[in-house]
Amino acid sequence: MSNFCSNCGAQLNEHDNFCPRCGKKTSEQSASRRVKDNGIVENFLSRDGRLNRWRYFKRSFLLCVIESFVMLIGMLFLAGSDPTIISSAQSIYIKIIALAGLVPQFCLAVRRLHDMDKDDTLAYVFTALSVLNVITMDFSLDDQSAWENILAIIQFLIGLYLLFGRGTKGDNQYGADPLED
Repeated sequence: MSNFCSNCGAQLNEHDNFCPRCGKKTSEQSASRRVKDNGIVENFLSRDGRLNRWRYFKRSFLLCVIESFVMLIGMLFLAGSDPTIISSAQSIYIKIIALAGLVPQFCLAVRRLHDMDKDDTLAYVFTALSVLNVITMDFSLDDQSAWENILAIIQFLIGLYLLFGRGTKGDNQYGADPLED
């Protein structure tokens, strides 16, 4: 059974006296326990360790709410004389906020994939599709192109996989089971 650093979550070898990442003495380590996330950086910007389905959902939902709130405030601030038409300044603002929101979403996706004992390739694909979608986003009322619809369907399917994919039970190569406390 693998041991993991109780301080930083790095995997420890059987003969390590100190954690190879943070240097904490291994005699103080507890075997196979999840490292609790503390703070914004650890919760949203860390790509180390694992993230179970419920925590992934809660954090993704919180990101969505924050991003929507920031977009709404900016849209109201940048509103022109006709509030029913999205100005170019509003369009740029929305794209910037959407692109900024992809950074923590990517980190969450990586940790979610790690919980399923998968590497982070799918997170890169998901994020690349999201970037492409944001960059090509058009705010006109015209119908979306077939390309945009296919892109949205692929993103939706990957999102479902990330949300509902079953994590591995017990420890895996990416860390301790996040359901163990």
